[in-house]
Amino acid sequence: MNVLELNGITKRFGNLAAVDNVDFDLKTGEIHAVLGENGAGKSTLMNLIYGLHQPDSGEIRISGEPTRLDSPRNAIAHGVGMVHQHFLLIQNLTVAENIALGIRDRGFRFRRDEANQKTRELSEQFGFAIDPEAYIWQLPVGLQQRVEILKALAADARILILDEPTAVLAPQEVDELFSILRRLKADGRSIIFISHKLKEVMRISDRVTVMRNGSKTYVTNKADTSTEELARQMMGNEPPVSQDDSELIEEGASDDAALNVQNVEIRGDQGEIAVQGVSLEVRRGEIVGIAGVDGNGQVELAEALIGLRKVISGDIRLFDTSITNKTTADIRGLGVGYIPGDRQSAGLVVNFSISENLILDVHHLREHRKRILLDKTGISDDSERLIRNYDIRTPSMDIEAHALSGGNQQKIVLAREISRNPALLIAVNPTRGLDINAAEYVHKSLIAQRQASKAVLLISTELDEALALSDRVFVMSNGNLIDATSKRSDMTALGLLITGAETHP
Repeated sequence: MNVLELNGITKRFGNLAAVDNVDFDLKTGEIHAVLGENGAGKSTLMNLIYGLHQPDSGEIRISGEPTRLDSPRNAIAHGVGMVHQHFLLIQNLTVAENIALGIRDRGFRFRRDEANQKTRELSEQFGFAIDPEAYIWQLPVGLQQRVEILKALAADARILILDEPTAVLAPQEVDELFSILRRLKADGRSIIFISHKLKEVMRISDRVTVMRNGSKTYVTNKADTSTEELARQMMGNEPPVSQDDSELIEEGASDDAALNVQNVEIRGDQGEIAVQGVSLEVRRGEIVGIAGVDGNGQVELAEALIGLRKVISGDIRLFDTSITNKTTADIRGLGVGYIPGDRQSAGLVVNFSISENLILDVHHLREHRKRILLDKTGISDDSERLIRNYDIRTPSMDIEAHALSGGNQQKIVLAREISRNPALLIAVNPTRGLDINAAEYVHKSLIAQRQASKAVLLISTELDEALALSDRVFVMSNGNLIDATSKRSDMTALGLLITGAETHP
């Protein structure tokens, strides 16, 4: 019996169809994996089930009845629980207090003894082994995830959505999670397991649905498929090629290494080893691409290269100068430009004007000062030049950055970083959220750097982008860097590397 059915579900954000006419069903007591790359639409689909978004068209049925899930509260009332990849726990409250907050609308009046007892009973029932009185901040990541699952179970969730649940877990914790999921399945719960990791999908799921570009492309019983077939379905058959961009790329890399990374290890936010013994070289006159799904160490690597994250071991050199654990200001002063993955939170101060954002760097500020004051005339002249040269569409340089489109915001970041003539440009997901024209502009800007004999490190979760622009392509999976240049035309092989099903090209 189907406990959940989606029929013809479509969700658009502007002109983008994040979910396009998708059918999906979940049976009672099964684990149904939803597999896909970043941007495939799987998280949006789950957010529709959990009431965070509402579909533009289509129908949702729970236990055969048409259901409107217009809020998470409504979804919870219909027996749907969701464990997000980034946990929604209050760190300075106890386990029991967090669980009590999650069920406060179900008539569970908070009394500490009752909350502790209920939490203890649930924990023992499903073998979670969690102290109800422990504070969340005291718990390792694996136990925090169990608290999130307990929150859903305390609200009597019969449908449980897990969004990339193994992304932050150590191998032993993954084994423990899978044991928990099997117990939940035996209890008659139905589980949607969102992932991009083929080995784990083959271990835990009963059925698998593959999504690509917002559409459902494949659904099968696990027994009837293989990791190779799932990789092929997830990636498509043909390597994506941008003809216009490819025509702009010429052979011209020198032997002069602008960036040399040797055996670098870096910790993640939870203290885990996020980057494991990575070595990499980027030469003048080339674009080196690192592809992979979010959460595999790419962001930590980029932050370490620009001085935002400490290196545990290994060495990073810019030409012959070690920049390991130097400050961001020092690294940028040596000729490194940085386009962060989130332009609004890390690339811009959105309430600052365009001209203020264009000088948003200590070296820019030094160039535009008169003694202790800023040279407003010089700033204005340079801003006008950059606005013109980088085609930033604005009626005035005094407009605040938040008023511009995403493409124009990204052009501000490009203008600021490239105008300093960096020897090395690090670009992290530089076209995320941009339309086709804005993305093409960014691509041409990166290629222009290459043609000017600069070194470019492109870190992108868009495989199409990494393949189209890069001279050499690497894949980052589980903190490891794998040279995939020889496999750039074999989408199945790339899919196996990206998903961690294989660890060598």
